[in-house]
Amino acid sequence: MKKTTIVYFLLLTFFAATSLTNCTKGFIPEDDIIPTPPTNQGDTVTYQTHISAVISNSCINCHGGSNPQGNLLLETYTQVRNAVENGTLIQRINDAADPMPTSGLLPAQTRALFDEWVQNGYLEN
Repeated sequence: MKKTTIVYFLLLTFFAATSLTNCTKGFIPEDDIIPTPPTNQGDTVTYQTHISAVISNSCINCHGGSNPQGNLLLETYTQVRNAVENGTLIQRINDAADPMPTSGLLPAQTRALFDEWVQNGYLEN
């Protein structure tokens, strides 16, 4: 009985420590939101002009480098396009229950850029 209690305690401690070190979900204060490059009516959303800035500001901390979370690299145009076409990137940036970034939903205007980019045919420049 005593060994079982110790094992449960160690498991609980491990899970608590793990969850505290991961990104947190929640509300992003308005002051912390990085502005998205504006689109003027008639502007075409492209990766270089609009999407790469969002990725750099909101995604690359977790999805860049040698050990990206979920093995999802978002460092290049090809990687981001693949995550949209063959993955769940659009779904995750719009999912209030399990968003990317995990700190909370991006502003609606920023998320809409991804939809426009898809509709425009994933233009790079």
